[in-house]
Amino acid sequence: MDYEVVMPQFSDTMERGKVVRWLKKEGDYVEKGEVLAEIEAEKAVMELQSFRSGILKKITVNEGEEVPVKTTIAIIELTEKRPVVEKPPEIKKPEEKPVEKVVEKKVEEIKPVERIELPPGLASAYAKVLASQYGIDLQELQKEGRLPSPAHEKDIMEFLSERYFTPKALETLRDYHLDPIKLLEFFKGEKITEDMLLEYIEEFNIPKRVPISSVQKSLIANLTRSIKHPHFRIYETFDLSLIPWDKDITLTHWLIKIVGDAMMYFDRLRATVEEDHYLITPNADVGVAISVDDELYAPVIRKVNKKSLLEIAKEARELREKAQAGKLTLEDVKGGTLTISNMGMFGIASFDAVIPYGQVCIISVGALDENGRASINFTFDHRAVNGTHGALFVKHLKEKVIDRNYIKSLRRGL
Repeated sequence: MDYEVVMPQFSDTMERGKVVRWLKKEGDYVEKGEVLAEIEAEKAVMELQSFRSGILKKITVNEGEEVPVKTTIAIIELTEKRPVVEKPPEIKKPEEKPVEKVVEKKVEEIKPVERIELPPGLASAYAKVLASQYGIDLQELQKEGRLPSPAHEKDIMEFLSERYFTPKALETLRDYHLDPIKLLEFFKGEKITEDMLLEYIEEFNIPKRVPISSVQKSLIANLTRSIKHPHFRIYETFDLSLIPWDKDITLTHWLIKIVGDAMMYFDRLRATVEEDHYLITPNADVGVAISVDDELYAPVIRKVNKKSLLEIAKEARELREKAQAGKLTLEDVKGGTLTISNMGMFGIASFDAVIPYGQVCIISVGALDENGRASINFTFDHRAVNGTHGALFVKHLKEKVIDRNYIKSLRRGL
C-alpha cells in the first residue's frame, strides 16, 4: 500500500512551500518520525517528518521546486519492518583433489553490438534554415562532433551564441532574456561583447528580469491578505530622551521591552482574530522587523514581559544572525501579535507600515530629533482593537517612556 507525502501547511497563512533539501533518497527505508526533507515557507526553513514507516518509493518534487500546500511531493510504500538483506548461506569449500584432466571448452566469441551512425547533415527544418542563414556547415561540424546529428534549433542557437558572444556577453544575454537572433541582426554578425550589450540595453531601455524569491513571495502574499482587513492609524510624537540606549542595547531593544510590558495591560494587543473569537496569549510576544539584503523578516521575541533588556538584546542579535544565515525556523517567526519596525536609524522622520498577517498592530518608529523626540505611528487591526483601545495603549506608552522610576528599574534589571 502506498502513502502520499504532501506539502504540509505549517501555519494557517502558508499557501506554498519549497523543497530545500531531501534528506532521504528513493529506495531508503524511512521510520515514522524521521526527517524526510527541509521545507522553506513563511520566510523560514522547517523539517518535514514522516508520519508513516516504509520505503521511499518515489520523489515527485525536486529540490528547489515550490508547490502549493497539499501537493504530493513523495510516495512511501508502507511497511512496518525494515527490509533485511539476508546473508547468503555459507558454502563450505570442497576438499581439493588433483585434477586428472583439464577439458578445454570453446567459448563463443561475443560480437559487439553494431552501432548505427547517423550520417552528417541531418537536422530539423528550422535548424537547416538557421544554419543556411548564418553560414553554418552542418555536415562539417557534425563530423567534427561540434554539433549532434540530427541537429535541432536549440543546438544551432547554442553554437551561434558561443560563436558570436563573449562569455561575459552570454551572461548578460541570459540575465536580460534577450533574443540572440535579434542581436545578431542588429550587430550584423560582429562578435558581441558585454559592453556592446549594455549599450544596447540602455539605448532600448530593456528591463532586467529578476526572479522573486520564495521569501519575497510569502511576504507579498501575507501583506496582500493583511491589507484587506479594516485598520486605522494613530500618529504621535514621543519623548524618548530618558532612554539611555547605546550600541549594545539599542533604542529598538528598549522599545521592544517597553512595548511588551505595556501589552500586558491590554488584552487586545495580545490577540489573534479567529472567526468568532479572539485568542489572547498570556505573555507579550513581540516581532521585530529585520532587513537582510533584499529580504524582510519579522522574527518574534517571546515573553518579553518576563525578560530583561540584556536577554532581549541577546535574543534579537541571535535572530538577526539566523536571518542572515537563512536559518530562521517557523518557531522563530510565528506567534507574534505586534511588530516593531524602526526606520529611524536610516534618518526616516515618519512612515506607515502594513500589519503582518495574523497580528493586530505594527509600530513604526521614526528618527530622533535633537531633543530626543521621535514620530511613532501605530497601525491597528480594527477587528481586534477599536479607537479607544488604541488611544489608551498609545497614551500608556507615552507615559511609560517618560517615567523615570520605570526606566531606572529597567536599567537595574540589566
